[in-house]
Amino acid sequence: MALHFIALIFSVCSFVLLLIANLGTTFDSTFLPDIYLVKVNQAVNGRSIRYGVYNSCLYYKEDTKTPHSCTKKLPGYSFDATQFAEVCGADITNATMVTVYSDVVKEAQLTTFKGIVLIMPAVILAFFGVSCSLLIRRLRKNNIIPFIGTFSSLFAFFTGAAGLALVIVTFWKGLATLERRVEGLSHQWGPAIYLVGIGSGCILITLVCFVISLFTYKSESYKRETFHLYDYDLNASTNQKPMATSSPYDAQTTYLNSPTKQDDYEYTHAISSPTTQHYPSYHQAQHQTYQPQTTYQQGNHYY
Repeated sequence: MALHFIALIFSVCSFVLLLIANLGTTFDSTFLPDIYLVKVNQAVNGRSIRYGVYNSCLYYKEDTKTPHSCTKKLPGYSFDATQFAEVCGADITNATMVTVYSDVVKEAQLTTFKGIVLIMPAVILAFFGVSCSLLIRRLRKNNIIPFIGTFSSLFAFFTGAAGLALVIVTFWKGLATLERRVEGLSHQWGPAIYLVGIGSGCILITLVCFVISLFTYKSESYKRETFHLYDYDLNASTNQKPMATSSPYDAQTTYLNSPTKQDDYEYTHAISSPTTQHYPSYHQAQHQTYQPQTTYQQGNHYY
């Protein structure tokens, strides 16, 4: 399988997975509300919060399919303390109760929560990787296309992996603090976590393919020079054997004309050709040659 085709397959997989993870919880239709990073559950009242890349949505026990409320869609949004107080059953109209839960959230140190935004550029860079994989086969004349694909895949991997790491560390440590302070609180990892992880792995394979293509590419001028050198060596090797393919007549003529072989040659057959005279063999009996008699008539006498 061609290297650019492998890069295309994995770059497309990475782009699709990262795109689905980015769009999770953003739209209320189809399956996207179920694509979240982390889900915080409150066992006392059955409420939950689903955290996505751009916003978080509150669900009530009575309707787990449609969100009750969502935060504003914004890259790098903050952890909403008021929404957290509502999921815990607090009256959000009571400022004192909201302040209590806000202090609990501050104690959890969720300041790195905004690092989720790093997942957004990963999908954009993965799209550049797909584009380079499509163009590298037909439009490649130098290393510019794989160079762009290499760096886009590299940055896509780092941003996706960094965003994923920040999400895991932030919620792992922060939610552990919140669960100790609030009764009945628990969390579970969502499908978007695994989509980002697999997408980052696919873009890493794409990066390897681009790097290999970058260092193994040979320009057209190099290929032409290599062909001429090979063609010269092939002709030279074939031209060294002209005697082996010569005609039998040439071989016999060469053997005959060699001074060192004339004594050993058995002249049992004559060598004939359009340009050579006919010579008899030395081992055959010599035939006498008679000259025709010439007569002259003088009168009635013959001489």
